[in-house]
Amino acid sequence: LEFHHLHYQLMNYICSKQAILSSKFTPCCELPEPFRGECIINSENDNKPDLSSLPRRRFTEDQSVCKQFTDKQDFFLQGFLYEYSRRHPELALPVILRVDTVYQNLLGKCCKLENPLECCSHGEGMFQRVVRESHERVKNQCDLRKKLGDSNFHDRLIVLYTKKAPQLSAQELIVLTKNMAAAATKCCPLNQEHQFVCMEDSAKLILGALCRRHEAEPINAAVGHCCDDSYAFRKPCFDDLQVDGTYISSPLSCDQVINLKEDLCKAQEEELQTEKQKLLSNLVKQKLYAAEMQFQPITVDFAHLVETCCQAEKSETCFQEEVSLFPCLFS
Repeated sequence: LEFHHLHYQLMNYICSKQAILSSKFTPCCELPEPFRGECIINSENDNKPDLSSLPRRRFTEDQSVCKQFTDKQDFFLQGFLYEYSRRHPELALPVILRVDTVYQNLLGKCCKLENPLECCSHGEGMFQRVVRESHERVKNQCDLRKKLGDSNFHDRLIVLYTKKAPQLSAQELIVLTKNMAAAATKCCPLNQEHQFVCMEDSAKLILGALCRRHEAEPINAAVGHCCDDSYAFRKPCFDDLQVDGTYISSPLSCDQVINLKEDLCKAQEEELQTEKQKLLSNLVKQKLYAAEMQFQPITVDFAHLVETCCQAEKSETCFQEEVSLFPCLFS
């Protein structure tokens, strides 16, 4: 109840100051609650103000930079965050926080040197690199989705994230990567600026859910590092995760990895996709270090097997015979 009261007060305040806060709030403020609040939260960024570039003198060239950083660290860094974010409304929150983290680390390093200003002068180039690399990561993902198509893109995510977090069940990995694939389907067709923000914001939510899962039941040390180390760099950290070398899979026979039944013949397309991806995930867990390309024929073989056996006179018998020939434990 208290939360709703505070929410109501906040929306009243925003609408009373809409002229100075944002021109985008006007149609929202004409709506009744709860639609007013939802509209304001989902409204577009305001038009970019007519501001000069980031005041470099204040943040990288002023002789008193290190003194301000040392004496009033939080206040000084909040000032940087404010000035940078209002000049870059086109950037997603995680990217702005990455720049802020880089700036804080830069000052922490430079202010210990004899000539801190020369060291700090590299700041602007570092900020640009953070933004550029974040853009490139999103572009590469969207380019790959376009090249592979939605289904194959999701399959690739299954392989990648099973290697990163094989401790998760096949079902958990399917849900995780399904959300990632859905985000790409939603975000990638947008123009470059909106695509970038959409993908970053989606990743923030998806990886947040994964980290809550890790907090409740630890997955592995590498996932824990990405969740605990830096909120701003969480997405790049997960992007760069490699195979979890600590995982030891239980040896399984082919019929334990693959469990195909006649029921598949009545399954809808989405159910078939799920069964295929369970199979894919379980196979990856058996061969974590196998190259991605070694798993590609599996999905084709699975589709062929289902089609063949569902057309056979005795489907159940066909499945039992075909599974024994399935290349599930390739070398």
